[in-house]
Amino acid sequence: MKRFTTSSSDSLYKSKNLPPVDVTVESPVFYIGPATTENPMSHVRPKLMGTVHFNDRKIKWNRVTLTLVGKAGLSIDAPPSALPRDHAFNSHDLQDESVLTHLQTTVPVCEIEKELIFSGEAKIDFGLHLPANLPPTVKTDHAFVDYMLVANFSAGTFFKKYRIQRPVLICRHYLPSSSAMIPSVEYHGVREWFEWSADVPKAVAIESGEIVIALRWSVEKELVELGRAELSLEEVETYRFCTKMGVHSLPPIVTSFPSAPYHPSGVTTSSETHFIRTPIPLQKSSTVKRPVRTHHFSPFIEIAHRCKLTLHFDSPAIEPLVLRFPIIITDYPASNNNYNEDFTSTSSSSNNNYTNSSSLPPPLMSYSGINTASSASLSNSSSARPQFNTVMTNVGGDDAAYVDFDLPEYTPRYEQRPDTLLTH
Repeated sequence: MKRFTTSSSDSLYKSKNLPPVDVTVESPVFYIGPATTENPMSHVRPKLMGTVHFNDRKIKWNRVTLTLVGKAGLSIDAPPSALPRDHAFNSHDLQDESVLTHLQTTVPVCEIEKELIFSGEAKIDFGLHLPANLPPTVKTDHAFVDYMLVANFSAGTFFKKYRIQRPVLICRHYLPSSSAMIPSVEYHGVREWFEWSADVPKAVAIESGEIVIALRWSVEKELVELGRAELSLEEVETYRFCTKMGVHSLPPIVTSFPSAPYHPSGVTTSSETHFIRTPIPLQKSSTVKRPVRTHHFSPFIEIAHRCKLTLHFDSPAIEPLVLRFPIIITDYPASNNNYNEDFTSTSSSSNNNYTNSSSLPPPLMSYSGINTASSASLSNSSSARPQFNTVMTNVGGDDAAYVDFDLPEYTPRYEQRPDTLLTH
C-alpha cells in the first residue's frame, strides 16, 4: 500500500533533482521606529514568513523544527586610552598609543524556535513572531549583526537528520513612507554681532536625494558680512563593548562627505530665509569613497549622522563658524510588505480625534525629565573680539521615531549585562 498517492509529484521531484525538503523565506523583515517601548509601533510584532516545501512525498517527517538565530560580533583594535584600567596591562601601555589591544567577542542576539507538525501536505506556510527590540542586520569592517534561519528535519530511526540554513535580512526604518510628516528642530545662537537661526529636519530619507535646512541670520554689516555657507554630511561610526565595569565606547570614526556651497545674494535681511542644500551621496565617485549608510543602533556599533554647516565671512581675520546638527538618515520600507497593513490599521485606530494630512498616530506625551523643547539655544558669552568656535549638538542613540522624535535615549537590554571580552 502506498503511503501517499502523489506519483506525479514524486516523478517531478526525481526529474528536477530537487532536495527532499526545502525552505524559502520572505526577506527582508523590517521594523518601523526605534527599538524602544515608547515607540507606538513597538507592540506590532513583525513576522518572518516562509514556506517549507516537502518534495519527496515518500518521506514521513516526524519532526520539523525552525530556529531563527541572531548573532552580534566585534573585532577591532583599540588604543590603551580607550580601555578601562582593569584591561590595561601596565603603565607603559597606557602611555604608548601605538600598542593596540585587539577586542573580539560574539554574543547571541536571539534564538526563536518554532516546531511544525507534518501531516503529509506538500508544503507548510509558517510565521515566526519576532521581538520588538531586534537590532537590524549590519556588516562593517569591525562589527556585524546577522540572522540565520536554521531548519532541522528528522524522519524515523534510520533516516539521517536533514539541516537547511537560510540567511534572513532584518531592517529598521525611521520613516514609514514618503507621505510622513517630518518634524524639524530650530537651533539658534548669538556670536557678538552675528545672530543665526537654523531649522533642521530630524530625519531625511535617502530616496529624497538631498538634505535641506532653512537658515536665517542677522549681522552688523558695518563690521562684516557673510560671504558663503557650506553644508556637508558627516557619518559618525562608534564602536562599544561591555565589561564588568560597564559599557565603553571607542573613539568615533568620522567620515566627511563633500560639501555644497551656497552664496547669498548681495541684499540680505534678517527676515529672509535661505535654503541650504547638500546631496546625499548614494554612489562611489572620485570624491566619494563610499555611499552613505543609514542610521544604525546595535550592541557593538552605532552609525549616526550630522549636518556640518560652515559659515565663511568676508573678513579674512574672522574664523569661519562651524555648526553641527544631528540628523537621522534612513530609507523607506518596501511597499509590498504585510507589515504595512498592520501599520495602517494601527495608525488609523489609535486616536479618532486626531486629524492630520499624515496617516501617523497622535504625538506622544512629553516624559518627565526629558527635554522635548523644539528649539536649542547655542549662545556663548561675549568677549573683547569675536571668537568663533565649533558648535556641536548631541548626536547618536536610537532615539528617533516617526511619530515623536523626542524619545528618551535608548539603553538596550543587551548593554545591561557584561559580555565576554577577549584581549590578546
